[in-house]
Amino acid sequence: MNSGGKKLAYNVVGTVVGAVLAGLAIFGIVSYQNGVDTPQTNQQVINYNS
Repeated sequence: MNSGGKKLAYNVVGTVVGAVLAGLAIFGIVSYQNGVDTPQTNQQVINYNS
């Protein structure tokens, strides 16, 4: 392969890897948010005067 072909191959591989990582990140965030069923409640009172 010539240097131009290698550069193109690296660009393609980099694009694919980046897309896969982005997809996994988005999927992870969405699945995490869907998994949180309980609403947020205050578990403790913060006392600023202490």
